[in-house]
Amino acid sequence: MNRSQKRPIVYAIRDFPFGCGTQTSVPVKKSPRRSDAVVKNPSVDHVVVAAPPRPTGASSLKEEEEFKNSKPETTCVKHEQSFQNSAHGYVVVVAGPKLKGTCSKQEPQFRDSDHAHDHREPTPREKVLDVLRVFKQVYRQLDEDKQARRGGDSFDATARIDLKTQAVLERMGKRVNTYKKIGQVPGIQVGDEFQYKTELRLVGLHFKTMCGIDYVKMGDVNFATSIVASEGYDYDDKFDADVVTYTGEGGNVICKGKKSEDQKMVKGNLALANSMRHKSEVRVIRGQERLDKKGKRYVYDGLYLVDKYWSEKGDSGKSLYRFKLCRIPGQPPLT
Repeated sequence: MNRSQKRPIVYAIRDFPFGCGTQTSVPVKKSPRRSDAVVKNPSVDHVVVAAPPRPTGASSLKEEEEFKNSKPETTCVKHEQSFQNSAHGYVVVVAGPKLKGTCSKQEPQFRDSDHAHDHREPTPREKVLDVLRVFKQVYRQLDEDKQARRGGDSFDATARIDLKTQAVLERMGKRVNTYKKIGQVPGIQVGDEFQYKTELRLVGLHFKTMCGIDYVKMGDVNFATSIVASEGYDYDDKFDADVVTYTGEGGNVICKGKKSEDQKMVKGNLALANSMRHKSEVRVIRGQERLDKKGKRYVYDGLYLVDKYWSEKGDSGKSLYRFKLCRIPGQPPLT
């Protein structure tokens, strides 16, 4: 071939399976006329790096030989699923760094960038509302994901979505009032409503999602911080104006199919009794049937004092404890 004759320039673009592409590295000097071409293939939603043009001309024989002997480096990426905050809420996006010569599957990541450029310190109320907003958005996105319901991991297919949402937010650091305390919780107002007990935990109102009495140890004594009282659903809790009659925990008094036994003055029951003796405030969250009849909603009623407690026989014939709590005056009225 006549060396003065230029070789034709050929651009090769290959279409690979989803998430994988090839990149050819050529040990040649870069020039403005020979630059890598990056092409977006809209049909497979990944990027293919096109090979640079072959060297041409008599002055490039050495470069052409190096071009022939060079081997492509494979870059394969498994895209990870992540939640990214947008103006309309959390959406699934494709993200993740490229790792040369390997494929790696990473855990889902969740990011919230709403306040990334807001240098003003949010108020306690804004922090609480932000956690509840993110909870609803992540819950909605997980609920729309039907993959677990079609099979796959057995835990994902059966786990409650509110518990999964709680775990996601805790990994994100989307949680406020993380230390148990007695009395009013910053950012929480009387009348605030919640759909799940996991929301109560994330805002610091009631930490125990499976128990009705939450408590904290101060010195050698446990004091009740909050209770979740529910009227109906086989509970014997009663609401009368600013007075709540609360049934103690334990004894399997509401667990069908389990043998009932006498309640004991331990754990949460003992904490409520200690709160009565020391006149320590207790937060009361009221469980109510939802308007759509699908489960319950939880309403924060404010601060109460334990007035007295006693033991009596329940319907099962076993002993149980009753606690009378009176609402502290001067708080916003109940609705």
